[in-house]
Amino acid sequence: MTVKQTVASRAMRSLPLRATRVCIALAASAAFLLAGALAADGSAGAVSIPDRGVEPVPDLNPEPPKLAYLTETASATPKVWVAAANGSDPKLLGPGQQPLLSPNGASVAVSLFGIAPGAEEHGPAIGIYPVSGAPIADYLSLETATATPLAWSPDSRYLAVELQSNGATDVRVESGLGVIDTQTGIVTQIASGTIYGASFARDGSDTLVFGLSHSESFAGGVNLYMSEASGAGLRKLTSDGRSLNPLWGPTYIAYDRERHRHLSPEYQIWLASQSGTPVRKLTHVRVGALLQGLVPLAFSADGSRMLAQFEGEDTIEAYAVSVASGHARRVATHGRSAIAAAISADGSTLLVDEGSFEEPASHGRIAAVPFAGGPPKVLVAHGAEASWND
Repeated sequence: MTVKQTVASRAMRSLPLRATRVCIALAASAAFLLAGALAADGSAGAVSIPDRGVEPVPDLNPEPPKLAYLTETASATPKVWVAAANGSDPKLLGPGQQPLLSPNGASVAVSLFGIAPGAEEHGPAIGIYPVSGAPIADYLSLETATATPLAWSPDSRYLAVELQSNGATDVRVESGLGVIDTQTGIVTQIASGTIYGASFARDGSDTLVFGLSHSESFAGGVNLYMSEASGAGLRKLTSDGRSLNPLWGPTYIAYDRERHRHLSPEYQIWLASQSGTPVRKLTHVRVGALLQGLVPLAFSADGSRMLAQFEGEDTIEAYAVSVASGHARRVATHGRSAIAAAISADGSTLLVDEGSFEEPASHGRIAAVPFAGGPPKVLVAHGAEASWND
């Protein structure tokens, strides 16, 4: 199943401390400001994106499982590819960063920041490639904002996008969480502030949960919020000021609870009910002074297994987590740490990136690894930032 969601979601491949709240919250367009003043709860109204002559992605019919990934060298433009789930039959989609495959395998969302040469960024900020080969649908503007895809809704209609204003003032107000309706082309900014992960409900509704801080300070409190994709029904789930990186599973919402320390915060994964009430602490992993700990990335379809990422200074490692016992095991391939990417629906297989940490994407390779441990199977010999819907 496609990962994409949290702090540890896409940007972390090249900027691994994203989950440490050394904030890579990405960008809102000035178009949001035209919608009117933000409400007191941080929500904003829907904004219709100007027609660029490109149709929104309409194809919601399920397709065979697929794999999306990135290739990039030190001197070449990053390129996004789609292939069969086993890596065969690759097809170039176009330029982009941080690819996120839709659950139905029909679309790949990408960030369009950093793909053009030169000091100034121009053009759209977010793109959605139809796997069919139809023209890209694009949204927002890099002249006023940067953005990254965070999470798809299960029906592949809605895309949650992390936003951060390029303005010199009111950055907190102009940044936040946006939701793209791929059927109508409308973008809605549903919250303002710094975003720490987002995830849609698994019940077929358009409800999502996300981490939000109203402070520009890294030490500012962060809590979980829930709303519909339209922004309606926005409500606060936690009030402890240290809850972030939510992942919605079939039974629980997994999230990080942050423990403040002198050199860096510590994250352990907790489980909450669907209403946000804490149920139990899931992991008890030792976290060194300059490390942050585990970030939940993806559940198996039945919720019994989880893929997580262990993060910290010069550290990014995939972990396999048993939800029943809370046991968390480091995933290694060829004796080296691997970067977490996705988990299969049946929970038997993990998708990981090898050798791409702090390196161009084409220096790495993408492999499938048994959840229980065992030799990896290389799917893509030169690539990284994998996204899967197997």
